[in-house]
Formats: sequence, structure tokens, C-alpha cells
Amino acid sequence: MPHATIIGAGIVGTSTAAYLQREGFAVTVIDRVPPGEGCSFGNAGGLAFAEIMPTIHPGIYKKLPGWLLDPLGPLTIRWSYLPRALPWFMAAARNTLPGRFAEITKARAFLGLRVVSDFEDLLKTAGCHDLMVYRETLRVFESQAQFDSEAHERDIKKAHGFPVEIYSGDEAREMEPDLSPAITHASTHGGWYFVKDPERVVKTIAEQVARDGGTFLQKEVKEIKVEDGKATFITFADGRTLPLDRLVICAGAYSHLLARQLGDNVLLEAERGYHIVLPEPGVKLSRSITYARTPGAATPMAMGLRLAGTDEFAGLDAAPNYKRADALWHVFKRALPGLRPPDEKATRWMGRRPGTPDSLPVIGPSKHVQNVFYGFGHGHMGLTWGPSTGRMLAELMGSKPANADLTPFRVDRF
Repeated sequence: MPHATIIGAGIVGTSTAAYLQREGFAVTVIDRVPPGEGCSFGNAGGLAFAEIMPTIHPGIYKKLPGWLLDPLGPLTIRWSYLPRALPWFMAAARNTLPGRFAEITKARAFLGLRVVSDFEDLLKTAGCHDLMVYRETLRVFESQAQFDSEAHERDIKKAHGFPVEIYSGDEAREMEPDLSPAITHASTHGGWYFVKDPERVVKTIAEQVARDGGTFLQKEVKEIKVEDGKATFITFADGRTLPLDRLVICAGAYSHLLARQLGDNVLLEAERGYHIVLPEPGVKLSRSITYARTPGAATPMAMGLRLAGTDEFAGLDAAPNYKRADALWHVFKRALPGLRPPDEKATRWMGRRPGTPDSLPVIGPSKHVQNVFYGFGHGHMGLTWGPSTGRMLAELMGSKPANADLTPFRVDRF
């Protein structure tokens, strides 16, 4: 039986383990924390399969100056970190050129095609299909100008097979009565469901992997040893080693540090996101909502209403600024006037999204080490694309013929 060692126990790593088992692999999953307790823990819970626009696109330039001048705005850079992040931002700017923008959008649309079916596949097998809510996220606007500013994005989605539905403010309030009277327009996203507990999703898939014979190790990987073009063993921080047959790196925002050891250089930044959870929010939502005023989402979850979003560039190790989590409450208070202030029951969190400058993940083999494969760099779309990434990697590593062109996601594109 072939064996695969997977570094990373988030949604991408656990999904990869589950699909590799179906291809006849024995699997070992390694992470510093238990499954689902890294970046997968705190996301907005969205299966946002219609979000095909790159994170950084031409339309965002008008908003950037105001965002960057606000230390608690949707996007911030800790200025001491800017010199290190500059190559990433320069590459991101090049990817907004018209031809490149079209290529990226097409690749993201491809990744969205099987999101729901791949997610259903894993959740049904693990016995937790009820964690997925098949209710479209609602995007709300507070002016005609705000609504019109996204017309081009709606046209692009329609052209790729993700048409949106349009509602008046009153129709939106019929669906979600706690929305503000100031909301004038609303729309769907063309495809955006949600899960009630992202951590539980990952843990339940991991539990099924373990029942099927998989092994989970809570250890920190320090070094990957390469001999004659193959990864032969890994060394842990405690000095112990583990021999390798095949290795898959799904280590999120830390993945580029491991890839660098293998000669694969990737432009990857920790796009630090925040959330605040209100167990008693004072409002009721039947679906997730996004607010055109700011990137982010308000999602009703098992533990309360989660307000998640923002993008902070400060590196892997900088201390969190939880004022950014509280700022989400102030923003969504405008859309949900009945939202109660955070109390002692509210919880706050910061996580490191692994972002590439072209808003596409790295999926596929190493260019220098023959038995190593990658699945990382999903940015804001880790939960959405995680199961499909796992399926494609398993097909690539197993006996099934490739049914996807992974060229846009190759590791040597940077």
C-alpha cells in the first residue's frame, strides 16, 4: 500500500487525506495543532463557489487609499512590514492587467465547479451533512451608487455561469427582517452557501479519516531531507524523524517555508483575518450576509453570530490587534441596527490566510523533488476550495487519469 504524509490538518489537508484513502493510500497527517484548529477554525463559514473575481482586482484601486489610511479599515499594512511584503504587492499589481485578470477569473471559476458536490461527498461520508446550509448568502447595499459599482462583477459572474438575483431593500427585509431600513438594494452572489461550524466540519472529516485507518500526529516539522531528488524523511522539532514515501504540503501560510527547503520559491503572504463571535447578538439571520461597505460576512453559526473579515499584512509572528475584530461590529451595526454590543461572552480570533499575489492556490507536484505535492495558498477561499483541492491531488497522485488542467496552479508560476 502506498503511503502519503500530509503536513497540515486544516480543511485542505484533511480533505486530501480523505480522498487519498479512497485511492488506496495509507495516510499520516501532521500539524502543530489538532485538526481544524488553525486557520480553518475561524473563517466566515462560506462555501463561496461563485466568488471568481481575484481578491485584488482593478476595481479595488479606488478603495485602497481610504482603506490604508484607516488602521482599522478592511485592509491594512503594518508599515514596518511593508519592505518584506513589497514583492508580493508588486506581483499582485501585475496580475490586475486585463489579460492576466481574465485568466485568473477563468481559473477561479473552474475551481468553483465541483465545490458543493465534493463537500457533500466528504460530509455525507463523515455523517455530518447537516453542517452545510443550502441558503444563498445575501449581499446588501445602502445606495444606488454602491449597487451600480458592482455591476461589472455581476456581469462577469453571469458570463461564467454564476448569475445573481437582484432584490429591492424591502424584498431583502422580507427575507431578513433585522436588516436596516437604510438598505436599498440586495443581491445573491451567484453561489455562496455556508456551514454552521467550520471547526466541526474539519474535525468530523478528520475523525472519519482516523476511523478509516489514518494517523494524526501533533508535531512541528522542522526539516525535510532530500536525497537523489526524493524527500526521504522529515525531522520534527523534538529531533525525531519520520520516513517518507510521498509527501503533501498543505501547511497554509507556513507552506512556502517548507517549499523553499525543496527549491520551490513561492510568493506567499499571511493575509491575517479576524472574527468576533456574539453568542447573543440581538438579531436573527437565516443566512450569511455580506455588506458592500466592507469586505467580510456576518454568518449565523452554532456558537452565535460570527462577524469575520479584514485583511492585515503583518507577517506570521506579529501580535494580533483585536481592535480589528471589534471594528467589524461597528461596520455591521450599520446594516443590522439591533446588533448588541460585544459583552464578556464575545470571543475574538485572528488567523493567517495563505495568500498568493494572483489569488490562486498552488496545486500540483514540486518541480524539484519527485515525490512531493502541494496544496496551499487558497487565501480567502480555503474552506470553499479545500475538498476539491484534496480530490484533485488524490487523482493526480493515484491511478485515476487527470480530469483537470492544473497549469494555472503550478508552483513555478511566480
